[in-house]
Amino acid sequence: MRTTTKRLAANLCVLGVFLAGTSACGSDNGDSPDGAAGSPTGSAGSKAAGGSPASAGSFSNPGTGGGGSSNVGGSASGGVTAQGGTPGVGGTFGAGGSGVAGSGGGGSAGKGGLGGSSATGGAGGSAASTGGSTGTGGSGSGTCTKGQTKGNQVAVIGESFIAATHGITQEIEKQAKANGSLGQSEKYVDNSVSGTLLSGSDANSIPNQYKKAAQGGMIKYVLMDGGGNDCLQANNGDAALTAAQALFPNMQKDGVEKVVYFFYPDPLGSFASGTLKTCLDALRPKMKALCDGLTAPKCYWMDLRTTWNGHSEYTQDGIHPTASGAVATGDAIWEVMKTNCVAQ
Repeated sequence: MRTTTKRLAANLCVLGVFLAGTSACGSDNGDSPDGAAGSPTGSAGSKAAGGSPASAGSFSNPGTGGGGSSNVGGSASGGVTAQGGTPGVGGTFGAGGSGVAGSGGGGSAGKGGLGGSSATGGAGGSAASTGGSTGTGGSGSGTCTKGQTKGNQVAVIGESFIAATHGITQEIEKQAKANGSLGQSEKYVDNSVSGTLLSGSDANSIPNQYKKAAQGGMIKYVLMDGGGNDCLQANNGDAALTAAQALFPNMQKDGVEKVVYFFYPDPLGSFASGTLKTCLDALRPKMKALCDGLTAPKCYWMDLRTTWNGHSEYTQDGIHPTASGAVATGDAIWEVMKTNCVAQ
């Protein structure tokens, strides 16, 4: 009879577990809903960086969870929340991780309690997205309006570095046409003449080359070198600087918008041993400072040593470009023109 009473008490105790969800009938962790497998509080899930921990394993109405197996319901693996997002509701029975797993980036969905039929934890877990890729913000160099420049609005002036073959001008025109910046049948106004000086007073001097090009009042852009023959013929870089200081204000009055001033590479061969290199080295920083300081017209300085250094094939005589030298020079000038919306 005593044995029968104990059995009845045990059965009533088990029934009490199913009806009330609590127990004071024994300390066996394997049978108690408070045991390691069925803890109402669960393991609470791991906490992703920046997110709040899931509520994981809240023991909602375990009596409907399907018999004595309900004691595994609280072991919800608990809604690993998306990084920075709102945690899923995790292991609530029946609801089972219906949380959206957060709209933030990089986390997996919170899985529901193991006892719930919706243990997939909500489709929101697939929102382990990166939260949206960041835009690059554009190229940063601005966008030039193409096809607005006519060939007769661009003047090329200088001496034999350009005029010996006119290959530099031809390469720039080729690039401009390919870019849609110059009509296929158009050309720039190339007034460069070999042997001329910036400080010269003859009709072919570099300032007079510009004056001739500007007679129609159409020039908006100037591509030029100058000072080489002032150093080579007269060893007088300061005279070239003075002439340039007078030339640029005339361009401003005529409405020239931008100038690209490309200065010579280091002379090679016999030209490297005379006074030419010394004079050019002294003139270069002075002419650069003048160009950099201009705002009307805006002047873009180019040091061609960057392009030419290490390329002895770019010249045969030590100063004038070969065909490959002209192409390399023209391409370098064109890149500066594109970057700064010159004659686009």
